[in-house]
Amino acid sequence: MDKEVVIVGAGIGGLTAAWRLRDRDIVLLEAENRVGGRIKSWQHGEYWVSVGAHMFPSPETVLGRLVTEMGLRTSPIRASLLNIAYRDRIVSGGRPELFPLRLPLSLAGRMSFLRPGLKLRAAGRRYSEACKMRPGETDADVRQRLLNFMNDQSFAKFIGRLHPEAESIFRAAGRRLTGELEEVAAGCLVGIFVSGWEIGEANLDGCLDGGPSQLPEAIARRLGNRVQLGAKVKEITHEDRHGVRVRYETSEGREADISARCAIVTTPAPVARGIVADIPADTAQALDRIAYGPHVVGGVVTNEHGPMPWDEMYSLLVVGRSFNMLFNHSVAHRVNGSPRAPGGTLMVYAGGDLARQLMNLADSDIAAQFQADIIDVFPEARGVIESITIQHWPYSIPFAVPGRGKLQATLEHGVGDVIFFAGDYVGHWTTMNSAAITAGEAALAARHVLERT
Repeated sequence: MDKEVVIVGAGIGGLTAAWRLRDRDIVLLEAENRVGGRIKSWQHGEYWVSVGAHMFPSPETVLGRLVTEMGLRTSPIRASLLNIAYRDRIVSGGRPELFPLRLPLSLAGRMSFLRPGLKLRAAGRRYSEACKMRPGETDADVRQRLLNFMNDQSFAKFIGRLHPEAESIFRAAGRRLTGELEEVAAGCLVGIFVSGWEIGEANLDGCLDGGPSQLPEAIARRLGNRVQLGAKVKEITHEDRHGVRVRYETSEGREADISARCAIVTTPAPVARGIVADIPADTAQALDRIAYGPHVVGGVVTNEHGPMPWDEMYSLLVVGRSFNMLFNHSVAHRVNGSPRAPGGTLMVYAGGDLARQLMNLADSDIAAQFQADIIDVFPEARGVIESITIQHWPYSIPFAVPGRGKLQATLEHGVGDVIFFAGDYVGHWTTMNSAAITAGEAALAARHVLERT
């Protein structure tokens, strides 16, 4: 055989799998001319611009340990993560259950917000308990329990009918996950809300110094020529019961193929479904049922020379605009008492149906809409926005639909002990850490196969 393991996709999942198998004879094939997948950032003076995944967990997590192994460092986010821009008001910090009393809502809207808010808090406590690993459990056990949590109904059905004011806020929050309230399983969005509360209260997440792309680029450098860019995989077939054959197009446009003992596929589920040949019916059905939503992202460069109203915020939920989230990536450089470097960077994004409305517009038109709405939310931004770079992610974040938990065993089993799936869609949580965990598991499964032969 040409290689022991072929890994398809150089997002954080594929790179993690390759790093865990770096002592074996492997190759990592990536269709794009860069690594990182949905992690994408670049340096801009003292700051960096990010248009993809950007929040990093603690050093004790799988991803956190990988950051440490690469000699990189994260800095805690010392800014508020619980902020909402609604109509002409921005409400910042404080207890999330009190937000309905602080937002400019009508009495009917306020009452409509409070009732599901209390239900959500109660469900959130149960979700937090479900997250805790019990004696003798593995990550896979916890993952299955969380995928099963409130997985029998949509979030819209769980919270019930809402006043339009309350619905607009919940809908904007749900679009962080790129899905609509009627699409996403109740437990999945409960998890999103719990994560937001816990991060806001405990300051759990951080920024990677130098920008998110520092991590995938560092892993790729260490892997060297085992990473092949511009290699578009066309088909993965069972060569026989002892291996696979991967057919791909090289960066020069030539047809090539590699035989290997096994393959780890870390592409989004629709791509994996299209390249794995002779796939069993239950596996095909599981991949087909993974739901994704789009993001349209704007990486914003600003040129201010003094304080701005977003300085004390890291994330802002924005209701009723062309984007539903705004992030201030400059906070990693802002330490109290130190001189402030001129300028800064923000990121805005539209998810779910908001993104679908923008997808077919020219980038210049999207940037103009984003700029107008940033200024509408923050009038002080007028004249300080230097540029906005638009990024389209058609398969941005996979989210759990009702019944998602029933698919997990099939996804984790892979195909015939020769093809293993990994990535955020295999996990219970749509984060880089989830992708890294499942990739590490796939790498371990591949190692066991190699050790048996």
